[in-house]
Amino acid sequence: MLSDLIIRNFALIESLELVFGPGFNVLTGETGAGKSIIVGAVNLILGSRAFTGLIREGSEEAEVQAAFIPPEPEFISQSLTEMGLPSDDNLIIRRIISRTNKNRIFINGSPANLAQLTRLGEALVSISGQHEHQRLLDPERQLLLLDQYGNLMADRAVMDEASRAYHDLRNEVEALEKKIMKAREDAELHEFQVKEIQEAYLLPDEDTALEKERRLMRNAEKISNSLQLSYEKLFGQTGAVTEILDDVRSDLHRVVELDDRLSVQAGQLEDAYHQITEVAQALRDHLDRLTFNPERLEEVEDRMAMINRLKRKYGPELSDVMEFSRRVESGLDSLAAMEKNLGTKINEAAQAEEKIRELADRLASKRRGSASKMSKAVIKELRTLGMPKLEFEISFVERPDSKIPGPIGWDEIEFLISPNLGEELKPMAQIASGGELSRTLLGLNAILAGREKTHSLIFDEVDSGIGGGIAEVIGRKIKALSKFHQILCITHLPQIAAFAQNHHLVFKEVKGGRTVTDIRPLSGEERIEEIARMLGGVEPTAKTLDAAREMVTIAERN
Repeated sequence: MLSDLIIRNFALIESLELVFGPGFNVLTGETGAGKSIIVGAVNLILGSRAFTGLIREGSEEAEVQAAFIPPEPEFISQSLTEMGLPSDDNLIIRRIISRTNKNRIFINGSPANLAQLTRLGEALVSISGQHEHQRLLDPERQLLLLDQYGNLMADRAVMDEASRAYHDLRNEVEALEKKIMKAREDAELHEFQVKEIQEAYLLPDEDTALEKERRLMRNAEKISNSLQLSYEKLFGQTGAVTEILDDVRSDLHRVVELDDRLSVQAGQLEDAYHQITEVAQALRDHLDRLTFNPERLEEVEDRMAMINRLKRKYGPELSDVMEFSRRVESGLDSLAAMEKNLGTKINEAAQAEEKIRELADRLASKRRGSASKMSKAVIKELRTLGMPKLEFEISFVERPDSKIPGPIGWDEIEFLISPNLGEELKPMAQIASGGELSRTLLGLNAILAGREKTHSLIFDEVDSGIGGGIAEVIGRKIKALSKFHQILCITHLPQIAAFAQNHHLVFKEVKGGRTVTDIRPLSGEERIEEIARMLGGVEPTAKTLDAAREMVTIAERN
């Protein structure tokens, strides 16, 4: 319920603070007094477009603030939490339009964006005016009204969720198919590359080992000559190092027998002699094992050439070649996994498609049952609203069997109407007048009373094209609706205003040399005078005052 509305520097309004009660609230006043400006301010709070032309001339900012008692506190609280906004028992929305700075939105004191505001607004207030009349001609809007009437919103939500799940799966399938197609294009090359590397039977650091072996074989003769020469100098030839050391060792041994202070040095010389003898023998053994095999050198050269070729293609290092092989092989395994996953996703998508078809068929069946009942209810309502010969029907558009149902199912519908006896049923958009649309909208609101989450309904001159006794019927209808919803109604008809429980007068006055719109609540005789003015003009007579008083008395009894 909209409980408070504060408007500052908005169009002709300098400053207004309005308090609305539950039930039927009416706003009356002369044409041009600014009643629709108030509706415009509420629209701004609900997320309509903001532009600087709404700012009162001479002001830098316009501000609208509204306090709501949410119709479904848990739903609003959950929505606020999901949006990261503070939740409270009441909901306070504030919107500021600026000529120079960025426009601002606050929800419960926290900055918010337009999408968040629009989402909340849809659950708080429904405005029925000329715009809503046009929406009534939209087939999607008509289908929504049918689903609300048939209590099918839960089925519709399940259908929407299943449809999104199906399309998510189809998107996954298409994305996988594209990836697999690309992977298959590369697979033949990758298979060749993996085979080429695997058939080389590479070993870690093999190129380093082969290079060392090749260097040895290429220098075998030089190594052999150097080893032979070194061996001869150490041991093999006359006057070799070991021969000289042996003589020195014998001489020093005799000295130690006479002077034992050199025994340590004699021991060191003894060790040196044996170590050099061992080195010489090692050189001899290595020389005996040293061979040169031209065939093996050719094998090493060929092997290194093959490894270098692989390094140029996949390297630069041997480790890079081996890593490339592992990576590409993994990609081939990934292709196999993607193909397996694709099969799974295709099956899941097929099951999801079957599910949405079943849900759509079930929803379509329920809609057809509801359509018949709704048509009868609409006829009954509209015949009480001055359309006694009206016929109404909900037509279902046939769909191709191959079509995949959308998020709201298979169905496309159209409201058909025949306002007068003998006329053919035709789409509402083709023949309904403004007055007929107003009454149809009111009739639909009447049969949907209590079924919508929205608690507040605003009727902006819903009496368009209506007068006389029908106006009284509409007043009764709106009062009946106010048992289920808070109603804010702008009207020029006293027959409707008389049924209101809260009456507000919108008027213009001059302040400080400027015209401003103002509003004040009416009660008692002030309210009688306003209804009399609506009945008979600016200066009501005693008769019009009596008529107004009687009209209010009768309305209060009903």
